[in-house]
Amino acid sequence: MLVACASAPPPPPVVEAAEDHDLPADEPAPAASVVSVDAPERSAPSSTKSYDEALSTPERLDVNDDRVHLTDAQLTGPMRSVLTSCRVAPTARITIKTAVQNGRAIGVTVIVRFDKPKSSAKPRPPSRAAARAEAKASAKIIACVDRAVRGVTWPPSGRRDSFTTEF
Repeated sequence: MLVACASAPPPPPVVEAAEDHDLPADEPAPAASVVSVDAPERSAPSSTKSYDEALSTPERLDVNDDRVHLTDAQLTGPMRSVLTSCRVAPTARITIKTAVQNGRAIGVTVIVRFDKPKSSAKPRPPSRAAARAEAKASAKIIACVDRAVRGVTWPPSGRRDSFTTEF
C-alpha cells in the first residue's frame, strides 16, 4: 500500500484589473477560490507529549464508530528506519513507546539501557565518569530517536493507536 501526501497546487496568478476590461462595471469580480489541505493534522507541528501524556487524554468512544485501527505491520513498518540517522552503541537496548493518531506520533517515550558485559566476577558499580558518559550518550540517543519517530508518517487513521518497539 502506498500512501502519499501532496501539497496544495499553487494559487492562480494575480491579474491586476485594468480599466478597459470587457467586464461591466456593475458585475462583481469572481470570488477567490480557497484550497483546503486534505489532512490539516499532518501539517500541524508535531506533538511534544510523552507516550503516557498522550494516552492520559481519554479517547472518545462510540458504539457505532467504524474507524479501523492500524494493523501491527502498518504501525511497526515505518519504525524500521528510525535508528538509521542516530549513532547507537552496540550495547544499547532501546525501547520506543509510541502513540499515533491521524498519521502522526502524538506521544513518544524513548528508554535506553546499556547491556553490561557478563563476567564471572561480582559486578562493581560504574565510576562517576563512566556513569556520566553513559548518561550523556543515553541523552543523545533519546533526543535523536525521539526526533526521528516524531518525523515518521503513518497511514491516516482517526483512532488513537499505541505500540512499543524494541531494538
